Amino acid sequence: MAPALPTCDTGALSELEPTADRQRARDHVLRFGRDAVAFQGLESACRYWFDAPAPEGTGACVAYVDTGRAWVAAGSPLAPPDERARATRRFVDAARASGRRACLFCAERAEELDGFTALRIGEQPVFEPARWAETVAAHRRLKEQLRRARAKGVRVRRVAPAELDAGAPLRARVEAIAAAWLHGRHLEPMGFLVALEPFVFPDDHRYYVAERGDEVVAFTSLVPVPARRGWLVEDTVRIDAAPNGTTELLLDAAMRDAADAGDAVVTLGLAPLSGPVAPWLRLARFASSPLYDFRSLRAFKQRLHPAAWEPVWMVHRPRRRILALLDALRAFAGGSLVAFGVRSLVRHPSGLPWLLAVPLVAWTLVLAAVLVADGGGLLGFSAPALAAWVAWDALLAGLLFRVARRPRRRHLRGLAAAAGLDAALSVLHLGRVGLGAGALAPTLRLAGTLAPVLGTLALAWAAHRAPPPAARATSPPAPQRRRRPPA
Repeated sequence: MAPALPTCDTGALSELEPTADRQRARDHVLRFGRDAVAFQGLESACRYWFDAPAPEGTGACVAYVDTGRAWVAAGSPLAPPDERARATRRFVDAARASGRRACLFCAERAEELDGFTALRIGEQPVFEPARWAETVAAHRRLKEQLRRARAKGVRVRRVAPAELDAGAPLRARVEAIAAAWLHGRHLEPMGFLVALEPFVFPDDHRYYVAERGDEVVAFTSLVPVPARRGWLVEDTVRIDAAPNGTTELLLDAAMRDAADAGDAVVTLGLAPLSGPVAPWLRLARFASSPLYDFRSLRAFKQRLHPAAWEPVWMVHRPRRRILALLDALRAFAGGSLVAFGVRSLVRHPSGLPWLLAVPLVAWTLVLAAVLVADGGGLLGFSAPALAAWVAWDALLAGLLFRVARRPRRRHLRGLAAAAGLDAALSVLHLGRVGLGAGALAPTLRLAGTLAPVLGTLALAWAAHRAPPPAARATSPPAPQRRRRPPA
């Protein structure tokens, strides 16, 4: 089953009040918005900096999040191209005057911003709607995905904004699908640029629903990229039971409408950490893969055969790279990275298996070293018994990493049972051999006993948090809402 596009991760689906600043920012977006994220700067997390008019200033607008330490902007300043570099300098100066650092996240024309440093943070696929029909005809796998969805009775239609007014039946169905989708994510809801807020200035959107009979199985919304005569596929959510090819069918309808309207480009947005990013970012991509599947997202977008992949940048002052990246991460996390990480690990079923797997790898290496050094006497095992324990822990670590990528209740329960058996055997072994002499033996023996006990409890909790298959497919919980910061 093709993955939904994970471009949105938070749960406020209500419209925002059109404050004067937000309306003014929208006018700038419709005049100057070239970056794919320009329209997303109108969402609830953002504040707005307006530069003084010319000749004193540039008249630019910048949508940004204030993390308490920095202003993190949504793309480049909304200004004429020849004024963007100057507007960026003035934005940075305004942030410094407020005691803040500043950076631009998801800027696409970094070469226009002289005097700043750019870090490549990924790529975005760009499609030419006029060539979409040719693309489908030329690629058998894509055409087959569309055929499968149609054969399963999936039909896509464009939806007028009025059909999604608050209280409308279709709106309730979309909110339920979004809530179920959010509940199955591996991370806590995020805000900046990835908020699931598809009803901000609804008349500016294009909306599509995929239906199977009377059931809505998926939904997508597009927002304009005015300066490119294009559209960003902003939010796509679906139920787990949506047939293969449903997401592709939604995108097919959007592409064909864009072609009919004479639009120049459609983009699916940033594929984070994809393409030729720095080696340390590739390492971060690998380490965080159980919580965010960067490779699968890139692979799905590639299977749609974009006309080009364009680089996306984070722009910052020279020699401020690590601070700028931390500032951007805090903007997405809505505050403390530690608190966000703890919430993700504890509240989501993928977090605890991953948290257990990482130290289990280190523990398995320690056991292997003990086996090589003294054959297991330090832990009160014979050499064959300790070798079996090493093999068991290595297998368990592999299974934990696997389940962390796709947490399912039955798999988590199975691992909890396996860890429980390990815990019971470890307790019995400790009771039989005792703590041993010296300082090292008691430490290792206690660690080897307590770890599986705690692991059993953690996996049982993760299994409890994982939604059952029926709930994921057909009975989504009520939409979760978050408090919005003041505009």
